[in-house]
Amino acid sequence: MEEIKKVLIDSPIRKNIGDNIPFKKLISKNLDEIMESLEILEKKEKSPLNIVIVGEVKSGKSSLVNAILSKEVSEVDVLEATSSIIEISYGEKETRANIEGVEKVYLDREFLKRVNIVDTPGLKSITDRNEQKTLNYIQNADLILFLFDATHLGQEDIYDTLDLISTYKKPMAGIVNKADLLEDDRLDVLEYIKDEYSIYIEDFFMISAYMEYQDRISKQASIGDADLVISDYDDLRENFQNLDKYIEEVCNNCESIKDSSIRSSLEGIIHKEIIHHHDYLKSINIILGELNKYEGLIEKKCEYINDKMNFEISDWINRVFLGDELYKINDNIANARLYINEDYINETINRKKNDLDSIYFKEWNECLKEIEYEVDESIKKSVDNIEYKKEILNAPNIKIDDSNINLNDLLATLGTGAVLGATSGGIISIYSSAIGSSAASLTIGNALLAYCPPLLIAGTITGGLGKLIYEKVKMEQKNNDIILEINRFVEQLKLDVAKSLSEGYENSSKEIIDKTKEMFSVNKGISIDKCEAETFCESIDSYIKNLEKYIIN
Repeated sequence: MEEIKKVLIDSPIRKNIGDNIPFKKLISKNLDEIMESLEILEKKEKSPLNIVIVGEVKSGKSSLVNAILSKEVSEVDVLEATSSIIEISYGEKETRANIEGVEKVYLDREFLKRVNIVDTPGLKSITDRNEQKTLNYIQNADLILFLFDATHLGQEDIYDTLDLISTYKKPMAGIVNKADLLEDDRLDVLEYIKDEYSIYIEDFFMISAYMEYQDRISKQASIGDADLVISDYDDLRENFQNLDKYIEEVCNNCESIKDSSIRSSLEGIIHKEIIHHHDYLKSINIILGELNKYEGLIEKKCEYINDKMNFEISDWINRVFLGDELYKINDNIANARLYINEDYINETINRKKNDLDSIYFKEWNECLKEIEYEVDESIKKSVDNIEYKKEILNAPNIKIDDSNINLNDLLATLGTGAVLGATSGGIISIYSSAIGSSAASLTIGNALLAYCPPLLIAGTITGGLGKLIYEKVKMEQKNNDIILEINRFVEQLKLDVAKSLSEGYENSSKEIIDKTKEMFSVNKGISIDKCEAETFCESIDSYIKNLEKYIIN
């Protein structure tokens, strides 16, 4: 136990739970539950053996407890004799106390030093609360005595109850009670019960707990007028003596039984630890794979968008930019003063830039939505295709401090589905959050503007050749040289504007890629870099392999 505890504490996730490990809130809850189960098991290791008596209401559980202890501990002959759990333990003085709805009874009986006996209110009791209490005690039982009412057999709910109890993998003996009230042959009834329930129970004892209880306490069997009495009680008394011997044998072997029970529960805890780590690792690997996919897709989209923008820029520069203006200047040099000035050129460039911006951000908007949808659909498909059943079908049921979790519940709630489910949500909402409270109505193109400021072209006329031409234009010198110089100036200006616009959009694209990669990682719950994530996953994989050594089967 101590060795396993040290191994579990050394889990890579537990060791780093205070750091920025992915989905630590989701996985830490599961891992805390594992450690709580281990603590309960540690206490169980030091506690007496637990024998839990289970059966339907009025099946004679209380009479059985009283007969076993040769003392009236539980009330009988009332509508619901045991309305709460009665836990009987060893005590030097006989005392009773009600603690959180459980009746604690302490008796000076030697075998109670090794054994606790628990009388339950019944699985089909008046309240759901009572039924849940019984289930909780069954989970901590080392031996279950299941009572059948010999006068009331074949009920469907008995099968349902035994199906449920059998999932706990606990030793169980069948007690066929009220045999003194049988009209039919008792052997036929016993054979019927064995045929019906031997798949759940190996040992059966046919008894009359009530008559044994009366005999042991008063030495006189006191029976009601309406009871059907049989004359040969000796065989039922002998059966009860055999039950006593069975319980005594259990007591004598309680340490080995407890050890076996604890080993089974401990193995179950390890199974669950492996399942949680395995599913967590699977989840992280799926998400990391999708992040890599996202980065690859966005890089390809970036190439496409840059090519499209370069085409739009080149087409405008070569076909449109200052074409009409040059024609008018060639026709009348006086027009040069209208067009070869900084205000006009910048207005022309930035008017086109606004159109290009619209194209650019529309492309990125559609691109990010398309990529995100594709990645999210891939993650959802991964969730749909996950098959837990092959991995955990043979794992024992191990949640020992609360109600039973069956396979279907386990399949529905384990790590991968929860982790991957937590990755839903859009990049657009992340951008909006980053921009501010008023950003809810923004398109992603508008949001991206916060990261990619407008690409302004300025200073086109203030230096070098531009300044010289501008001076000549002001003097309205019309000659071939000035026309050639203007044409050369415009050609160079085209190159500069095209380069400036192209580089501006490419730089903005790089910033968009960096920001969206970062935001997508955060949105999908990954707050560590790839290298750290890979190292973390490798450590989890090694941890799982180490844990598997402690599983016997």
